[in-house]
Amino acid sequence: MSDNTAGEIETEATFPVSKEELSLLRADLACEFPDDHMTLSDDYILSVASKPYSKDPTVRRPIEYSGSKLKELLDWRQTNAVHLQEILDIAKEGSSSPAASQEPEKFTKAKALATSLNYGSMYWKGVDKEGRPVLWIRTNR
Repeated sequence: MSDNTAGEIETEATFPVSKEELSLLRADLACEFPDDHMTLSDDYILSVASKPYSKDPTVRRPIEYSGSKLKELLDWRQTNAVHLQEILDIAKEGSSSPAASQEPEKFTKAKALATSLNYGSMYWKGVDKEGRPVLWIRTNR
């Protein structure tokens, strides 16, 4: 949502997504990400699939496009997601810790995450593949 000059609130258009389309997206994700596909809630998948198409905002995104976006997310999680407690422990140990000298890039990321936790916007949404809650952190706020 954004405010326009007249003070009215504009909302982005969304389009309906059928139960069959949701099932197709879930099945496709389950094939490529059998351990992680259930970490995405139906509400989240529907929010991605119901957005307007960037090439023509009067129509909904193609389901294939939404599927590719969701796969990119799960792929990113597999290769880049971190274990929160491990990272916070590295940040807490400080610059004199073995982790800071052995893995300086990881230590830098740990410090940035700790700062974000102190100053960012955070909320819990969804669960990971082991059923633990997922903490979403929005930085630069």
